[in-house]
Amino acid sequence: MNAYSLTGVTHGYGGDPVVRVPELVIPSGSFTALVGPNGAGKSTLLHLLALLAVPDAGRLEIFGQPVTRAGIGRLRREVSLFLQHPYLFRTSVARNVAWGLDGLGLDRRGKAERVDQALEWVGLSALAQRPARTLSGGEGQRLALARLLARRPRIILLDEPTAHVDDATTVQIEQVLSGWVREHDTTVVLATHDAVQAERLGATRLRMAGGKVGFGSKQGESGA
Repeated sequence: MNAYSLTGVTHGYGGDPVVRVPELVIPSGSFTALVGPNGAGKSTLLHLLALLAVPDAGRLEIFGQPVTRAGIGRLRREVSLFLQHPYLFRTSVARNVAWGLDGLGLDRRGKAERVDQALEWVGLSALAQRPARTLSGGEGQRLALARLLARRPRIILLDEPTAHVDDATTVQIEQVLSGWVREHDTTVVLATHDAVQAERLGATRLRMAGGKVGFGSKQGESGA
């Protein structure tokens, strides 16, 4: 089954379309990277895939179900979006992760297990009781990733997750993502300006330019 199928999709913000996707299929369980410079339309396409908006024209399906305004709320539960500047609540690291589990029907023990596992995945177990807003920028980014992974969504979308962190944090986040993809049947779509990062992660590269999507070359692709 395909996680996404887009046919004749266009989307904009009141003027000309920012994104034009004649046809795109993203298989379930795949790791895909949208590679392109700022302004290429990567974030807009991610917002469509996150079901934060419906296309102005065309057809968007998620797991074979057409996305409509009437049914978008139910389908949105399948997807989690990781932003460049995630919000951290004024509480502990552990409670930030637990907050993301609300609405999943887990009991107290189930929530605690999810929190512990997620913090271990991102290497923050020792900081579980620290106030979240005292973390460094890189630690905060890893906390936000833990909060997302704890929900175990069927689809994970990441918008430039390492654009504002140091090299060490970039390596940590990439290792977490690579390990997650190996161990879980999750569809991951990453937006990045860095084709080399996509290659390191072993992702299928889709080149974006001018709001259009095409397959990137396996070798020698530039992220500029």
